[in-house]
Order: sequence, then C-alpha cells, then structure tokens
Amino acid sequence: MTRALHIGIVAVAASFFAPTHALADITVILRGGVEPVKGLNAIAALRGLEVQQGTSKAAVTIPWDMVRDVEGATISGLESELAIGQDLWRGRIRVERGDEALAEPLFVKHWDRFRLQDGPTTAVIAEGLLRCALAKNELRAAVEPWFVCLRIGSNGEPSRYSDLPGVLDDTTGLLPELSPFLPASIRTDLAGALRDAATSMSAAQAGVANEATTRLSRILAASERDAKPSPVAELSRDAAPAVRALGLIEAIVSAPDARAAAKAVAEFERILPEAPAYLSAWKFAAAGTHAARMARATTGDARNRALEEAALAFLAVPASGLDKTGLVDAYALEEAVALLKESGDNVSAAQVATILEEKVRDARLRMNATSDQTRGNP
Repeated sequence: MTRALHIGIVAVAASFFAPTHALADITVILRGGVEPVKGLNAIAALRGLEVQQGTSKAAVTIPWDMVRDVEGATISGLESELAIGQDLWRGRIRVERGDEALAEPLFVKHWDRFRLQDGPTTAVIAEGLLRCALAKNELRAAVEPWFVCLRIGSNGEPSRYSDLPGVLDDTTGLLPELSPFLPASIRTDLAGALRDAATSMSAAQAGVANEATTRLSRILAASERDAKPSPVAELSRDAAPAVRALGLIEAIVSAPDARAAAKAVAEFERILPEAPAYLSAWKFAAAGTHAARMARATTGDARNRALEEAALAFLAVPASGLDKTGLVDAYALEEAVALLKESGDNVSAAQVATILEEKVRDARLRMNATSDQTRGNP
C-alpha cells in the first residue's frame, strides 16, 4: 500500500470514531492496516457498523467498506454485511485508481439495497456510481446517484472520495454536467431520467433533492423552443444552495419580459457575485433562451433584428469560455443557428453551424479518450 493511500485511510477512519481507553468487549478490525477500534458492543446496520464505545457516548458508525472483521462478540447479520463491505472496498479503491469500469459492477450489485438509505456506506456507493457514469459520459446514468449524493450531502454526509477532485459543486451540490441547457439530441433523455429519479425516490425521500430536481426539470422544459414557462415559484429565505441557484436561473428563463429578465440577471449577480464558472455559463444560456422566446414573439419589421440579437446572446456562451463540459456551448450554438436561419441570415447560420460541428467533434474525441482510459487502454 502506498503511503498516500495509507494516510487517506487513516483520515477516513478517524472521521468515524474517536479513540477511547474504556475496557472493550469487541475489537473492530479495519481495512488498510488502520488501528483497530475497540468498543463495548456493536450492531450491524445498513448505515454501517454501529459501535458503542462507552455508556455515556453515542454510537459511532463505521462504513462497511472500512470493516474487515469484528472480534469478541457474535453480531447478528455480520457475515453478510462484511461480504458487502469487501465489494464496496474493492469498488472504492478501483475508483480511486481510475478503474471505473471494474468498479461499477461492484456498486451496481448493492445499489437497490442502499439507494433509499443514508449514511457513509450509501455515500460510497452513490458517489462511486456517479463517478462511473461520468467516466463513461452517460448523463442518464448519473442522475439517480447525483440525486442521492445531493440528498445525503444536504444532511451533512461528506464525500467518501476526499482524495479525488470533487465532482459536485462544493457550494451548491449541483453537478455541472447535469445542465438544464443541453443539445436537443440528449435533452429528452435527461428529462426522462430526472422524472424517473424523482418518481422512484419521492415515496421515501423529500427535501432538497426533490425540489432541486423539480426546478432542474422545469428549466429544461423551458429551454424548448416552443415553451411557455409558468411563473417561477418564489424562493424561501432558507432555500438550500442548490435550490437557490436553480431558482435564480429559472427566474431569468421564465421572465415575462426583457425588463424582468434584466432584473433577474442582476439578482443572480447580486446573490452570486463569485458564481462558479458552470453557473455563470448557465446564466448566459438562460439569458439567451429568454431572448429567443421574446424574439420569436416579436412581429413586424423588428422580428428579424430581435432574432439576430437573441442569436448574439447565445453566442456569448461559447465566447465566455466558462463551459467546461461542452454541453452548454453546444446548446447555445445549436440555438443560435436556428435563430439566424429564422432571421434569413443563412450565411451567418452556416458559419455558426461549422463552429458547432467542430465543438461536437472535439467533444466526441474527449469522450472517446475518456472511454479508452476507463477501459485501461493506452
């Protein structure tokens, strides 16, 4: 085991229990050579192994992927949980090494059992599956794991992959790849995945994840060219960061007129003066989407000019260089092409279409390279 990996394991283990000098009836053997945990008794729960270290202390939960064995007592259900823990340990280590293709089956095997639960064991599976989906560039497969990560994260559950670059926005819990502004070819598929995730979870779970998914779905629907957005639900003072960010974006998209849209953009910039790059890209895309809707509603001689101005609003997205996924840029370019064609400016439309083709080609090359790395190819 590398020294870095050992240090990481020690840090993870330390976050789940505190040292105790009390006489112990059980000893929990942890993976990775970490010092054993001693306690008075333990219960095998779905969250993890719940260890009582003292009569005056609350039980601490050790995630199953960290537990190798328990000595000193017979615990009901322990053997089956230890077997699951071994799968999850292998899955987590493979993700940390970049072997997502080998990790994914180990997480999928136990997903149905843990997806409605909370706690550190669910956290390792949910984020593990999320990272596997992103490694394959499969947005639909990322939706439900992201939903669970947001749900348990909003309840204070930390990432179990702290040594890897984060995949979720630390400030909101949103996933930059799950943008409400997507090319038409994948928009419908993502809308279905969001709907399925909300339906499958809503019976057992509520709160931030459901509200964020609902708002994300509404913005996605409002990005359709023939959309007629409903008035935006007012944000509460204590709205969660994910809900607040999406609410600000939705207010721009759904504004009834140009003045209201400008006010919504100003509100976004007031509340999020240092917004992450992906959210700023969403803001520009939202402004373009609103401008396009207003332009298409314009009649008479002013219509073509309005369509051209809306196209320019969309071109601000790729010009900003803020979108690192390529998806929001592709959406904006796709919409700009359509607007320019509607205005009768076919020459400019063809020029923008060429840029779009280059973007799509570059995105495919990145996806292929990522897939090759995931499979372990050179």
